[in-house]
Amino acid sequence: MNKLLIVLGAPNDHLGNLSQIAEDRLACAYNFYKANNDFKLVCTGGFGQHFNITDKPHYYYAKEYLINRGIPADAFLNCPSSSNTIEDFQMTKDLVLEEQPDILTIITSDFHLSRARTLFYRIINYPRVVFIPASSSLPEEQLFPLWAHEARALEKLNEMESI
Repeated sequence: MNKLLIVLGAPNDHLGNLSQIAEDRLACAYNFYKANNDFKLVCTGGFGQHFNITDKPHYYYAKEYLINRGIPADAFLNCPSSSNTIEDFQMTKDLVLEEQPDILTIITSDFHLSRARTLFYRIINYPRVVFIPASSSLPEEQLFPLWAHEARALEKLNEMESI
């Protein structure tokens, strides 16, 4: 059975230290993989002023996190150097359609899930997909603006006819 797990990128600092958002997503991916180690993995994320200004793509730090916890390096497929959620799906679309997984699993933050799901269906629209929300461990005062941002972004997206 062909199975694929895509973990959406999140910020890291100027030294490559993962943000709490990134760690929450990757911890979720780690736990999922430990229970389902027949999945191939793709971590997304490249460079951007708002999430990674180092000399290595974000996916490098994400893979390093997972490999350091015991996930084998050969479990990973090519990771896209995307700079936002739209590019995450644009840059993984060919891989998904090429691999034709029996099950595709996508992990992102709980607050980001609705917009990610909407973008996924607009860009890839693969039929055998499961979305897993990574629970956010941020304090409420940091989480509230993220939920508000996602609500506004989803509203704008729903007003658009195409991406």
